[in-house]
Amino acid sequence: MRRTHLNLLVQLARIDGVVVQEEIDLIKQIGEANGMSSDDITGCFEDPTLIEDLSGLTEDEKYEYIYSIVQLMKIDGRLYKEELAFCARMASKLGYDEGVLLELMLKIYSDPHLSADKELIKDTIQEYLIKK
Repeated sequence: MRRTHLNLLVQLARIDGVVVQEEIDLIKQIGEANGMSSDDITGCFEDPTLIEDLSGLTEDEKYEYIYSIVQLMKIDGRLYKEELAFCARMASKLGYDEGVLLELMLKIYSDPHLSADKELIKDTIQEYLIKK
């Protein structure tokens, strides 16, 4: 699942045609935090196709995905229509109501490196997860 997570982030970073260093650094940081080797992380940049279905993720994994998607989208300080559309599709594939994007954007906007309140935000965000 970790490779899929990074591949998804690389796809998002490439949407606007320019992958900035802050995006690369965040993707590497997430990969390293999840125990991925440098070679595996580099492989995600070389071939960022999704390799797994997202429906089998746990609620915690879904939160990590949606949180990092919005964090990456906001890190360069610009917001593109294509990025929003991609994030909306991913939110839907993860089982979230699209309103989750606005909620997360508001929470992460002031600090894309936010980590102290990540668990507090999780409780709010889980309300947007569509229960089946």
